[in-house]
Amino acid sequence: MRSLFGFGKAEETPASPNASEKAANDAQTAAGDSEPAIPPVFDCAVSDGPLQEIKALSADEQQVLERIKAEIPELIADLPPIDEEAKKFVDETVPLDIEGWLTDECIARYVRARKGVYDDTKKALRKSIEWRAATRPHALRPDVVEIESRTGKMYFNGFDKLSRPVIYMYNHRQNTKEPDNQIRWVVYTLELCIRHMRPGVEKVTLAIDTTNWGFSNSVSIGTAKKFLDILSNHYPERLGRAVVFVPPKLFVGFYSLVSPFIDPVTKAKVAFVKPNDPAPAQSENSNSPWIAVEECFARDSLEKDCYGNWAFQYNHQVYWKAIEDEFAQAKQPLLDKQN
Repeated sequence: MRSLFGFGKAEETPASPNASEKAANDAQTAAGDSEPAIPPVFDCAVSDGPLQEIKALSADEQQVLERIKAEIPELIADLPPIDEEAKKFVDETVPLDIEGWLTDECIARYVRARKGVYDDTKKALRKSIEWRAATRPHALRPDVVEIESRTGKMYFNGFDKLSRPVIYMYNHRQNTKEPDNQIRWVVYTLELCIRHMRPGVEKVTLAIDTTNWGFSNSVSIGTAKKFLDILSNHYPERLGRAVVFVPPKLFVGFYSLVSPFIDPVTKAKVAFVKPNDPAPAQSENSNSPWIAVEECFARDSLEKDCYGNWAFQYNHQVYWKAIEDEFAQAKQPLLDKQN
């Protein structure tokens, strides 16, 4: 996103993988004929590892949550019909299950995001409920967004050290310019990640590779703003970490200028990594965004194209078969519940 990360070109790539290796990998990715074709990982293996701690609600916030729960019939009354434009992009056989979506955990995320203010929380929830009713993000059809995934520019694959789904972003693989469909692919990917979160996990991690970053392959400021609006309004408290690999010098300088004005909660989620540099020495009260890659990822489960040891290489045919199969399986429980 140009408004966030698209400032200038990337500095020289670290040695592993080196520039020639990445160029070869990207060429194979675009062609979709990489060998071997490793399938994506959508399901998190159960382990005894730690999960990201979810901040408990205060007594006052818990009261707001209980008050909201008592008003669910009012919140879900008189919902708008599905938007005529949205009908072009969704599977209308997939039912809308707002009551199933309005779990205690969901309401708690809105309470935290709106600082425990009852009126703000209720308005935000109603806005998201109306948005989901009108646009049906959970029912977006894979064929609609398939073009956005052909080069492997952004996709969900695997999990970080805290069992959070990882969304890889390779901006130099950008292949489309239609902003609305780019946003649909982001929404589809978020819904996919949420469906595959293990119990106790509520957030995603972004792994952003800035190799070969430049203005020519960045999305517009308008698209980036729309994405951020959707994320903050309809997926609050869903971003766990945004890890920027090998950030361009110009971006780092810009970030240092604007970071004092960024909300501390949001700022704490942004991290920079140079995978082959020694772990940065930080004092206990350091506000530096630089971290060691191992703080967030196990190298063996981090893609090689993103400086890890996992030999996964994006193959569109294999990935998209997994997407289609997952969508068919995901909608079946909703259909069964309706019947």
